[in-house]
Amino acid sequence: MPAASSSGDFSIVHRLDTELTGSEDHELRRLLLVCFPYATILLARRYIRAIPAHRWLVRAPSGELIAHAAAHDKVISVGVEELRVGGIAEVCVAHHFRGRRLVPQLLAQAHAWMESEGIPFAMLFGQPKVYLSSGYGVIENPIHARNARIHHLNPFKGKPMIHAIATRPWPAGPVDLRGPTF
Repeated sequence: MPAASSSGDFSIVHRLDTELTGSEDHELRRLLLVCFPYATILLARRYIRAIPAHRWLVRAPSGELIAHAAAHDKVISVGVEELRVGGIAEVCVAHHFRGRRLVPQLLAQAHAWMESEGIPFAMLFGQPKVYLSSGYGVIENPIHARNARIHHLNPFKGKPMIHAIATRPWPAGPVDLRGPTF
């Protein structure tokens, strides 16, 4: 049974990507394509770069899927250190439900899961004005990813940001994502 919580009139459910049904796949791709219209790959699949293992789905009382966040459980390197991170991806809220603080609620659920799994940091590429209120900060480390041209394809040009789940400091040195951005 998936973990669920309720926040006001909305319900948030944590699901493994592999457990999504065909109708949920269709709903999710429709929502993601509205939020990320430049990512036409969403016509064919429910992820932009890599399949996330975990998803948080928000439903309105009507049952409509209105928001989503995904997380990748990844090991990256920062300087000479290997580091496990929760790579947050594909955060989106349906246009008519924006401004209701659903993103901080989604991220709080994802952060709680990461804490329970011993993941010390959440990492994402996004706009600081959206994520600062959820405890994220921009990092200045050089980033190496397999899809180095992503900033030319992404009109939002997201900044690399982290949120400390554990009390340890973010390490210095270049970051190697060991794959594409998330």
